[in-house]
Amino acid sequence: MSDLLLMTWTFLWLSLLCVGGGLGVIPEMQRQVVANHQWVTAREFVDGYTLAQLTPGPTMLVVAFVGYRVHGVLGAVLATVAMFLPTSVIVVLVAEQWQRLRAHRWAAAAERALLPIGIGLSTAGVYTLARSALHDVTTVVLALAAGLVLYHGRVPAMLVVVLGGVAGWLLT
Repeated sequence: MSDLLLMTWTFLWLSLLCVGGGLGVIPEMQRQVVANHQWVTAREFVDGYTLAQLTPGPTMLVVAFVGYRVHGVLGAVLATVAMFLPTSVIVVLVAEQWQRLRAHRWAAAAERALLPIGIGLSTAGVYTLARSALHDVTTVVLALAAGLVLYHGRVPAMLVVVLGGVAGWLLT
């Protein structure tokens, strides 16, 4: 029971770090769930994140995977609620007021100031996932190929993930 509460608390405070999107919290989330609490391995974390990419909805559904892996259905539900409820409440409370405050010069400056923070956190998330997922020449080549395909924007991301997974499976 105490580990279930610890897991819920961990995702609750991690949700408040999602500046610029969920990818920005990935480094700290991986540190917490892999290194600090050993709820999943680094490989399971990357696999769970990959599976979350295939689902409709937010990619942060990796928390449902981690919660399920550790505490079954109850863990999945609590992890998901803990990850999404705080930020959802904040957005609901702030969104209406922000539209009114947005006309002020300081608001535009605040939005511009948050942009590099979001970009930096997202870059750190990509780096963290790459460090765990790219472990040989095959995975590096697949990642570069997927990046090039996604860069040109002609193939849906979900198809790239599926094809990359199939190619990785066939090549190993």
